[in-house]
Amino acid sequence: MSDAHPFQVGSQISLLEDWTFSVEKSRISDRIWDAAGCGSDPDYIAANARWRELIAEKHAILERGAGPKAPVELWDGDRYITKILAKEPGPGDKKRMKVVDQELDALWQPIFRSKVTLPAGTLMEIVLVNSEFVRFNVTSTTHPGLQTKKDGGSLSNGKRVFLIRGNQFGHAKYQAAKP
Repeated sequence: MSDAHPFQVGSQISLLEDWTFSVEKSRISDRIWDAAGCGSDPDYIAANARWRELIAEKHAILERGAGPKAPVELWDGDRYITKILAKEPGPGDKKRMKVVDQELDALWQPIFRSKVTLPAGTLMEIVLVNSEFVRFNVTSTTHPGLQTKKDGGSLSNGKRVFLIRGNQFGHAKYQAAKP
């Protein structure tokens, strides 16, 4: 276990000051992704816009190529699309295709990450700890998007879970909370 998150499952902590961290879009945090404002993070928006531009460019290169080629699968941001009539790129396009592929590789992680700021006083329970990730459930917060209906917010009652890399806790100011 890393020193970056010295917790055990069931530990409860309270934030002493606002904490901004990167959250990964996953099945686990999908329920609160939009509620926490993740979809409006400028870095996330820019990375996804650039991703779509590069995918469109790659499709255009394959359309204008010469001669038939085997089917090609391309990720369009939501799912894989098979281009049945993809063509062999021309000499100039081969170089550009290589550059586009490198940029797409570099954007792979940013298109699934966003920043979230939890306010001071937020209470969290550690749900999972391993050598790479920490999963925690927000049990109480003043964050307007993460409040449950019973607390005056819009989220239905239930878990508000985030999955983060453990080393991000090094930037948080917190204390152990009494259960």
